[in-house]
Amino acid sequence: MPSSGGHNLALSVGPQGAHLALRSGLLRPRYRLLESLAWPAQASDEQRAAALDALLLRRATAGSTLEVLVADLWAPSASVQPPVNGANLSDLQAAVAMRLRAVTDTATGWEAASAPRLGGRFVASALRSGLLDMLRQQCQRHGLHLVSVQPVFAAVWNYWHAALAPGEWLGICSAGVLTLCVAPQRHIEQLRRLEFTAGHAQETGWVGDAVQRESLRLGIPAPAVLALCGDVPRPWREAPPAASARRGPAAVYLGAASDALGLWGLKP
Repeated sequence: MPSSGGHNLALSVGPQGAHLALRSGLLRPRYRLLESLAWPAQASDEQRAAALDALLLRRATAGSTLEVLVADLWAPSASVQPPVNGANLSDLQAAVAMRLRAVTDTATGWEAASAPRLGGRFVASALRSGLLDMLRQQCQRHGLHLVSVQPVFAAVWNYWHAALAPGEWLGICSAGVLTLCVAPQRHIEQLRRLEFTAGHAQETGWVGDAVQRESLRLGIPAPAVLALCGDVPRPWREAPPAASARRGPAAVYLGAASDALGLWGLKP
């Protein structure tokens, strides 16, 4: 908890830059943007650390808490199948490490973030150790309490999942990428990321066809409903449910929140 002089801060970081916001309230938190940073995609870790250091020096108060959202490009994720004879946490951790090694192409320099479960598949993410070390060092330097670090997609899922009915999948649209959160039992079992073109965005039935293809690849039934959020193309949002259902799941639009600013209510 922050000290009497501290605040609750929220930080998002990614290849394009960072946003720092002030959070107030508990059950229905409200956010106020304090400052945004932009840095080149080729910026070094040292340059990003220096920029964040200056930002926190200007805006942060010692004793404040800090929650961090990491862009999905910096947090590769994968579906993990628990081992058949796995019976404890160490077995699950070994399965997570093996699966994430495939998406990070290295065995070291990463830390796993997951909520492992023995009852079926789950999604785990890898966060680069250097990024976590930088965040921890900045918090120590500025007297902040680091309370959470999570990929953006996980925060988006947490934001919207209560609106899903059992068996529905969540589709997150951002920058020409459709992220499918496959959740037949109201927890994410698979994560599929599909790029779509401007032409696809104009096709009412493309998203339904894509979901059908992915369900076949995964060997599971397609959902009756795909709930969409984020920068969803207008033709997908405005297709009549009956029309979209003829080419796969009916698409339902939830809202625009699909990134840090959207989750914080700071994006129109």
